[in-house]
Amino acid sequence: MRADVADISPARGFIAEHAHYMDDAGFWEAHAARLGGPVIDLGAAAGRTAIPIALLGIDVVAVDSDPEMLEVIRERAEGTPAASRVTLVEAPMQDAALPGDAALVIVPMNTLQVLLGPDDRARCFAHVAESLRPGGEFIFDLAVPDLDAIEWALGDTIPTDRSRDPASGDVLVHTAVFDSLDRSTHTLDFRVIVERAGAAGSAQRVERRHLVHLYTSDEVQTLVRSAGLTVLAVHSGFRGEPFADSSERQVWRCANPGSMV
Repeated sequence: MRADVADISPARGFIAEHAHYMDDAGFWEAHAARLGGPVIDLGAAAGRTAIPIALLGIDVVAVDSDPEMLEVIRERAEGTPAASRVTLVEAPMQDAALPGDAALVIVPMNTLQVLLGPDDRARCFAHVAESLRPGGEFIFDLAVPDLDAIEWALGDTIPTDRSRDPASGDVLVHTAVFDSLDRSTHTLDFRVIVERAGAAGSAQRVERRHLVHLYTSDEVQTLVRSAGLTVLAVHSGFRGEPFADSSERQVWRCANPGSMV
């Protein structure tokens, strides 16, 4: 069986390649149901969270810099009640013109990590703060960086998961390779590799390169305060797990302090 390198765009491959990730299942929808709309989904990708929230009858502004991602959202929402609830905005998350009455802004799946420069990060947080109504919340998740462990694993192929494409039934084997780490800027260059095996013996290999910034909790605290937001809670998971020095994930809930009484 020969594994060909597949020419599948990130937008067209997104849903199948991320279908196995269920850690945050129901989390974003629950907060949207609690707070109401409109909801702004920054880095919405192919609508993994925007469409389920829209199907709850809540208006969603889906922001992404990739027009093909937005086209996939449009296609997936077409013919469903979500179609009239989702507004698509093509822009980088740090520069998007956002509505000023958002009940909730979300950034799922570590997506804030694509903001490599400090100015971009500060601008994104400031824009979010400006968009939130009194009582509105900003919720996002990030990996907790372990720079020593990353550096130790540079160049290794790391198994991360094995899943099945819900549409085709193909088996997907997920691995990752850390290519380089800049400790001075907390910038990681890595590849996600998905090898797809079909029932008829076909095989494909997809590689996605990512360049990301790894946030410390202290850095996030500074960004939140500088934007004029208030931290409501920090957890290590999506079920309210307490955050500790050994945590691998940080889930932040912040608010417009105009709501505090």
